[in-house]
Amino acid sequence: MVWISPPYFSPGDAELDILGSILSGGKNSRLYKKLVYELQIAQDVEAYQYSKKLISEFQIVVTARSGHNLEEIKNAVQEEIESIKKVQPTQRELDRAVNQFEASFLDALETPHEKAEELNSYFYFTGNPDYANENLSRYKALSPDDIQTAAQTYLSDKGRVILSIVPQGKKDLAVSPKAEGK
Repeated sequence: MVWISPPYFSPGDAELDILGSILSGGKNSRLYKKLVYELQIAQDVEAYQYSKKLISEFQIVVTARSGHNLEEIKNAVQEEIESIKKVQPTQRELDRAVNQFEASFLDALETPHEKAEELNSYFYFTGNPDYANENLSRYKALSPDDIQTAAQTYLSDKGRVILSIVPQGKKDLAVSPKAEGK
Protein backbone atom coordinates (compact mmCIF):
# COMPACT_ATOMS: atom_id res chain seq x y z
CA MET A 1 0.00 0.00 0.00
CA VAL A 2 1.36 3.41 -0.94
CA TRP A 3 0.09 6.92 -0.25
CA ILE A 4 1.43 10.27 -1.48
CA SER A 5 2.88 12.13 1.49
CA PRO A 6 4.65 15.42 2.32
CA PRO A 7 8.19 16.14 1.08
CA TYR A 8 11.27 15.73 3.24
CA PHE A 9 11.40 18.18 6.17
CA SER A 10 7.85 19.45 5.50
CA PRO A 11 5.07 19.35 8.11
CA GLY A 12 3.77 15.78 8.27
CA ASP A 13 7.06 14.15 7.22
CA ALA A 14 8.40 13.47 10.73
CA GLU A 15 4.93 12.44 11.90
CA LEU A 16 4.72 9.79 9.18
CA ASP A 17 8.27 8.61 9.94
CA ILE A 18 7.19 7.98 13.52
CA LEU A 19 3.87 6.44 12.43
CA GLY A 20 5.81 3.95 10.31
CA SER A 21 7.85 2.99 13.35
CA ILE A 22 4.76 2.65 15.54
CA LEU A 23 3.21 0.37 12.92
CA SER A 24 6.23 -1.81 12.12
CA GLY A 25 9.35 -0.76 14.03
CA GLY A 26 10.18 -3.96 15.88
CA LYS A 27 8.42 -7.01 17.19
CA ASN A 28 6.29 -4.96 19.60
CA SER A 29 4.92 -2.72 16.84
CA ARG A 30 1.23 -2.81 15.99
CA LEU A 31 1.31 -4.45 12.57
CA TYR A 32 4.09 -6.89 13.43
CA LYS A 33 2.26 -8.10 16.54
CA LYS A 34 -1.07 -8.39 14.76
CA LEU A 35 -0.06 -9.86 11.39
CA VAL A 36 2.96 -11.99 12.30
CA TYR A 37 2.22 -13.12 15.88
CA GLU A 38 -1.52 -12.95 16.55
CA LEU A 39 -3.12 -13.72 13.16
CA GLN A 40 -0.03 -15.48 11.71
CA ILE A 41 -0.96 -14.37 8.20
CA ALA A 42 2.30 -12.60 7.35
CA GLN A 43 6.00 -13.43 7.37
CA ASP A 44 7.05 -9.82 7.78
CA VAL A 45 5.78 -6.27 7.58
CA GLU A 46 7.34 -2.86 6.97
CA ALA A 47 5.79 0.60 7.19
CA TYR A 48 7.87 3.67 6.44
CA GLN A 49 7.96 7.20 5.13
CA TYR A 50 10.09 7.27 1.95
CA SER A 51 10.99 10.96 2.06
CA LYS A 52 12.00 12.79 -1.11
CA LYS A 53 12.51 16.42 -2.10
CA LEU A 54 9.30 17.23 -4.00
CA ILE A 55 6.86 14.58 -2.80
CA SER A 56 7.19 11.50 -0.64
CA GLU A 57 5.53 8.12 -0.24
CA PHE A 58 4.24 6.38 2.85
CA GLN A 59 4.48 2.64 2.24
CA ILE A 60 3.29 -0.50 3.95
CA VAL A 61 4.81 -3.70 2.58
CA VAL A 62 3.67 -7.11 3.81
CA THR A 63 4.79 -10.59 2.78
CA ALA A 64 1.96 -13.10 3.18
CA ARG A 65 2.40 -16.48 4.77
CA SER A 66 1.60 -19.48 2.63
CA GLY A 67 -2.12 -20.18 2.56
CA HIS A 68 -3.20 -16.56 3.07
CA ASN A 69 -4.37 -14.12 0.42
CA LEU A 70 -3.58 -10.44 0.18
CA GLU A 71 -7.21 -9.38 0.67
CA GLU A 72 -7.06 -10.86 4.16
CA ILE A 73 -3.83 -8.96 4.84
CA LYS A 74 -5.19 -5.70 3.40
CA ASN A 75 -8.19 -5.92 5.73
CA ALA A 76 -5.99 -6.51 8.79
CA VAL A 77 -3.70 -3.61 7.86
CA GLN A 78 -6.71 -1.38 7.25
CA GLU A 79 -8.06 -2.21 10.72
CA GLU A 80 -4.82 -0.98 12.30
CA ILE A 81 -4.83 2.20 10.21
CA GLU A 82 -8.43 2.89 11.21
CA SER A 83 -7.54 2.17 14.83
CA ILE A 84 -4.78 4.78 14.91
CA LYS A 85 -7.07 7.27 13.16
CA LYS A 86 -9.67 6.82 15.94
CA VAL A 87 -7.42 6.39 18.98
CA GLN A 88 -4.10 8.18 19.40
CA PRO A 89 -1.00 6.07 19.85
CA THR A 90 0.12 5.85 23.45
CA GLN A 91 2.86 8.08 24.79
CA ARG A 92 4.93 4.93 25.30
CA GLU A 93 4.58 3.97 21.61
CA LEU A 94 5.59 7.49 20.61
CA ASP A 95 8.57 7.55 22.98
CA ARG A 96 9.80 4.17 21.71
CA ALA A 97 9.57 5.33 18.09
CA VAL A 98 11.30 8.66 18.79
CA ASN A 99 14.04 6.85 20.72
CA GLN A 100 14.55 4.49 17.77
CA PHE A 101 14.83 7.50 15.46
CA GLU A 102 17.29 9.25 17.76
CA ALA A 103 19.49 6.14 18.03
CA SER A 104 19.52 5.80 14.25
CA PHE A 105 20.16 9.54 13.89
CA LEU A 106 23.18 9.41 16.20
CA ASP A 107 24.45 6.22 14.59
CA ALA A 108 24.46 8.04 11.23
CA LEU A 109 26.94 10.57 12.66
CA GLU A 110 29.55 8.05 13.87
CA THR A 111 32.10 8.14 11.06
CA PRO A 112 33.47 11.14 9.17
CA HIS A 113 32.07 9.74 5.92
CA GLU A 114 28.57 9.38 7.39
CA LYS A 115 28.77 12.88 8.89
CA ALA A 116 29.71 14.28 5.50
CA GLU A 117 26.76 12.46 3.91
CA GLU A 118 24.39 13.93 6.52
CA LEU A 119 25.77 17.47 6.07
CA ASN A 120 25.43 17.13 2.31
CA SER A 121 21.87 15.83 2.65
CA TYR A 122 20.84 18.67 4.95
CA PHE A 123 22.34 21.22 2.61
CA TYR A 124 20.60 19.69 -0.41
CA PHE A 125 17.17 19.50 1.22
CA THR A 126 17.15 22.57 3.48
CA GLY A 127 19.96 24.83 2.28
CA ASN A 128 21.50 24.55 5.76
CA PRO A 129 24.22 21.90 6.27
CA ASP A 130 23.95 22.42 10.04
CA TYR A 131 20.27 21.40 10.20
CA ALA A 132 20.90 18.35 12.43
CA ASN A 133 19.65 19.91 15.69
CA GLU A 134 16.50 21.24 14.06
CA ASN A 135 15.88 17.85 12.48
CA LEU A 136 16.14 15.99 15.78
CA SER A 137 14.00 18.65 17.50
CA ARG A 138 11.11 18.15 15.10
CA TYR A 139 10.86 14.49 16.18
CA LYS A 140 11.23 15.20 19.90
CA ALA A 141 8.45 17.80 19.71
CA LEU A 142 5.83 15.33 18.40
CA SER A 143 2.77 14.37 20.40
CA PRO A 144 0.41 11.38 20.04
CA ASP A 145 -2.14 13.81 18.59
CA ASP A 146 0.32 14.79 15.82
CA ILE A 147 0.69 11.15 14.79
CA GLN A 148 -3.06 10.56 14.77
CA THR A 149 -3.64 13.74 12.74
CA ALA A 150 -1.04 12.65 10.16
CA ALA A 151 -2.75 9.27 9.79
CA GLN A 152 -6.13 10.96 9.35
CA THR A 153 -4.75 13.49 6.86
CA TYR A 154 -2.57 11.33 4.63
CA LEU A 155 -3.78 7.71 4.85
CA SER A 156 -7.17 7.90 3.17
CA ASP A 157 -8.70 4.83 1.55
CA LYS A 158 -9.18 6.66 -1.75
CA GLY A 159 -5.69 8.12 -1.77
CA ARG A 160 -3.71 4.90 -1.91
CA VAL A 161 -2.38 2.47 -4.45
CA ILE A 162 -2.26 -1.23 -3.67
CA LEU A 163 0.11 -3.49 -5.57
CA SER A 164 -0.35 -7.24 -5.27
CA ILE A 165 2.55 -9.46 -6.30
CA VAL A 166 1.42 -13.07 -6.61
CA PRO A 167 2.68 -16.18 -8.42
CA GLN A 168 1.76 -16.44 -12.09
CA GLY A 169 -1.71 -17.93 -12.48
CA LYS A 170 -2.70 -17.23 -8.85
CA LYS A 171 -4.70 -14.02 -9.31
CA ASP A 172 -7.15 -15.20 -6.65
CA LEU A 173 -4.47 -14.41 -4.03
CA ALA A 174 -4.36 -10.71 -4.99
CA VAL A 175 -6.38 -7.83 -3.58
CA SER A 176 -9.64 -7.54 -5.49
CA PRO A 177 -9.69 -4.46 -7.76
CA LYS A 178 -13.45 -4.18 -7.16
CA ALA A 179 -12.85 -3.76 -3.43
CA GLU A 180 -10.57 -0.80 -4.11
CA GLY A 181 -13.02 0.94 -6.43
CA LYS A 182 -15.38 1.80 -3.57
